[in-house]
Amino acid sequence: MKSFEPVYKELEYLLIQKLPDYIEKINKEHNDGIILKPFENTTLAENCIKLPSFTFSIEETEYSEKDRIIENTVYTICLEIKLSSNTEDEQIIFWRYAEAVIEMIYSEDTEYFFDVSKMKGNLLYLRVSNEY
Repeated sequence: MKSFEPVYKELEYLLIQKLPDYIEKINKEHNDGIILKPFENTTLAENCIKLPSFTFSIEETEYSEKDRIIENTVYTICLEIKLSSNTEDEQIIFWRYAEAVIEMIYSEDTEYFFDVSKMKGNLLYLRVSNEY
């Protein structure tokens, strides 16, 4: 994996096209009156001012060779989930969005391997590579 562009396109497809289905699934599973709205973002690069939304950034890029033949680049991606300030049940809402993202990355059949490396505050860190 030499270029970030295919990873970017895959992430954009997942977060913009597929994630709303997982958000709806989480709403149905919990069915407790807390309703998650789909994110307002229409692209990854968008600096969306409507809420809820997320910001996307590349935190780190690691390069390694496996068996001196296979090149592997591992990207650490950060998703900052932005919610309305003073939102009642803000922590529950964040964790449900995180649950939707996690379920999506482990359920969708993709060309890349996604893994949640950590969560901190309203940040969700994903590691993306082309090796399983």
